[in-house]
Amino acid sequence: MKLPFTLRLAYHGFRATMRAGLLFLCAWLFLIPATAADNVALGTSEDIRYPPGLRMMRVAQVVVAVAPPRAYDLIAIGLRRDISPLMVRIAFTQMAAGYVLPASPRANGLPANRSDRDIEGPRFIKVD
Repeated sequence: MKLPFTLRLAYHGFRATMRAGLLFLCAWLFLIPATAADNVALGTSEDIRYPPGLRMMRVAQVVVAVAPPRAYDLIAIGLRRDISPLMVRIAFTQMAAGYVLPASPRANGLPANRSDRDIEGPRFIKVD
């Protein structure tokens, strides 16, 4: 059985709209550099195009704008800890405002396997 032309047209139009929306969302998350408002919210200088926490903040903005209240319940269940849905909602709201988690050591200019406390040379003294 073949669907009528109008239903096929509506289906393919809806599908094209959804694909375009997902493509725009992915481009906004990964390719578009930070705006002046994003830099102010993250507390970075204006010359940094992709500050640490930008993608996390943008994902949190999407979740806060689109997710229904039941989504916070499901996220709290998925965390498998004693975290209430209210705490999940507060965390996403804070991340959307720009209060993101601390950056990784790589963002601070250190390699991933080094810290501020590493020393050069031998770490133990051997007695002969």
